[in-house]
Amino acid sequence: MKKLSLPLNDFATVIEENRIYVDKTRFLLPLIANRGFYFLSRPRRFGKSLLLSTFKYIFQGRKDLFAGLYIEDKIDWQPYPVIYLDFLNISYKDNTLTEGLKSYLRREAKKENVVLVGDSPRDLFSELIIALKAKYQQNVVILIDEYDKSIIDYIDDPAQATLNRDTLKHFFGTLKGMTVDLQFIFLTGVSKFSKVSLFSDLNNLIDLTLKDYFATALGYTQTELETYFAEYLARESSKKNMPMPDLLAEIKRWYNGYSWDGANSVYNPYSILNFLDEGKFLNHWFSTGTPTMVVKLLNNRYIEDLQDVPFGVFELERYKIEEIEKHLVSLLFQTGYLTITEKLDEENFLLNYPNKEVRDSFNYFRVAEYIEGDVSLAKLKYNLKKSLETGNMDLFVENLTILFAQIPYQIVTAKKEAYYQLIIYLTLKILGLEIKAEENTNKGRIDAVIFVPNYIYIIEFKFSSSIKKALLQIKDKKYYEKYLADNRQICLVGMNFDYENRTVVECVMEKVEK
Repeated sequence: MKKLSLPLNDFATVIEENRIYVDKTRFLLPLIANRGFYFLSRPRRFGKSLLLSTFKYIFQGRKDLFAGLYIEDKIDWQPYPVIYLDFLNISYKDNTLTEGLKSYLRREAKKENVVLVGDSPRDLFSELIIALKAKYQQNVVILIDEYDKSIIDYIDDPAQATLNRDTLKHFFGTLKGMTVDLQFIFLTGVSKFSKVSLFSDLNNLIDLTLKDYFATALGYTQTELETYFAEYLARESSKKNMPMPDLLAEIKRWYNGYSWDGANSVYNPYSILNFLDEGKFLNHWFSTGTPTMVVKLLNNRYIEDLQDVPFGVFELERYKIEEIEKHLVSLLFQTGYLTITEKLDEENFLLNYPNKEVRDSFNYFRVAEYIEGDVSLAKLKYNLKKSLETGNMDLFVENLTILFAQIPYQIVTAKKEAYYQLIIYLTLKILGLEIKAEENTNKGRIDAVIFVPNYIYIIEFKFSSSIKKALLQIKDKKYYEKYLADNRQICLVGMNFDYENRTVVECVMEKVEK
């Protein structure tokens, strides 16, 4: 059984060590033949580095590495000089981004036995391009990985993020006047910031992010998963004593769902490789970089839930660091926490969480962001789920009170109902329970409906009000009628919260007799 490519991002190493490589070279052929300049945005750990590494060896003429792959006999394998700028390896935290770029370019020049005399990143970059073209008598290939890392790392520090963006603007401006010396440019990143000069100055840069023909170029399709990893899937099916169709359905629920065209979906490669390596359904991708900054921005701007969120392509063009809080949905889409689930027309989509891994983990961290003190969220989750599955409202209220007691007073007083309802909703979501908020009926909207194996809870929340009013509203509007055909016990729940004490002061439950 071939080894998995985890954690390697170098194409040559994957091939030389006879590891599994999912052949994506059919997507690269038309780009190479076109001698174009390209940009691609994809979430972190989605295969961007491996993609650029593959380009590197193609342009270096390493035909030996591509034996048996789609592209092997379809190009002339003419070698070109390659400048590979990997921002994962450019130091800018202990020093300035300017100094990091200068140091990196000088190291690259030293590898090529080229002497550079400039003192700015822009001058060093242009010198290196000119020197390599003269040395090899061929146009130069530019590959840039994670161009925006120095911006994303400081997205919660707008001043530093803007400073780094302006440094990049000046640096990439080098390329504008040198296109005659360049054979191919390919840039990757997580985001697309409208004010970075590579998007404003390089007007011939083709953005592949939402191109239909490139939608499955990164990530694994269902066919690729079942073909390339068949032995690993068989092993997991046997170990878990789980029929293959059931195993595939569970893997899909956890890790599939990413789409950039609304029609084709792919698996997160990092999550799949880790699952096949460990055999455990865990939050592999999400746990590699908890989006604390994203969660804080999101909670500060209260969004009730992230389902069926309308999104237009034009929003990517308006994406600015200085106004990041206005573009949270765009940020969440580009960083991989939301994905396209429906294409409304050529310019508009609906966004949703891609899968269970992202939805559950993201909601967990949203709730955890509110909680202070050393309360165990895991224990609260367990008790809340147990209480609902057994119909124990006293236990449910007890643990809700513990949860709300951990929320800072200033949040409660500032946001009131909105935050109480959001926290309840998100908390129950991360339990893996089916819950619907603001559920519509023909007579109004129910605050929440929770479904567990033996019960359906219809809940109305009141804040410093009368508990009788909550139950009366449910009964008068007959919110329960749409569920009467269900075999489960229907429970009507009225819940009253006290702002000042951050607690549930009253909770009454009545069962509906069928």
